[in-house]
Amino acid sequence: MSAGGGSRRPPGAGSLAAHRRVAELWRAVGLGFTMVWAVLLALVVVYWVRVTFLPSPEDDLPGSLRLLLAPAALAAAVFVLWTLVCGWRLLRRRASGWDAAVVLGSFAIAGAVFAWAPGQLVDGLESAPRTVAVGLVVLGGASVTSGMLAQRAFRRSAVALEPGEEEGYVELVAEDDPTEEYAYPGSDESPAPPPVRDW
Repeated sequence: MSAGGGSRRPPGAGSLAAHRRVAELWRAVGLGFTMVWAVLLALVVVYWVRVTFLPSPEDDLPGSLRLLLAPAALAAAVFVLWTLVCGWRLLRRRASGWDAAVVLGSFAIAGAVFAWAPGQLVDGLESAPRTVAVGLVVLGGASVTSGMLAQRAFRRSAVALEPGEEEGYVELVAEDDPTEEYAYPGSDESPAPPPVRDW
């Protein structure tokens, strides 16, 4: 605080506020990817339930494939729950909320390659349709890339104060929310606080 009673903006406050705005945009993107992966995984579970308990004459799946679908549906159900947890973490502005987007995106890329490549390399083996494989690769690549960039943006925005170390730091009131306060290093004499995974 200055002698006149006004607030003093810390050095670099403008750039740090810009980092926070960028992180907020990435958070919205992450919530979008979270919903997409949750829906896709839920469709896997619904498909297994339908072909197993409500089969139709059009379903021409061998018994071995239906047997393999059971653990896949179980894994998909677990991933749905994990994805929802990650979505909740994103709502709480935690970088760990991007874990699902990165991991599931990597799985999508690997699955597309394994489903498409054998039919191209070995005669007599069927491969996944090219459009499906390309779609999974594009979605997975976008998800992984966004997750890596977003986690970097989150780390740039995250600053925390250790208990009892308020001296040497100043508080900046966020322009978009006057009730929310962020802490930034205000003195070169004080050690910088360790970064955290939320802000």
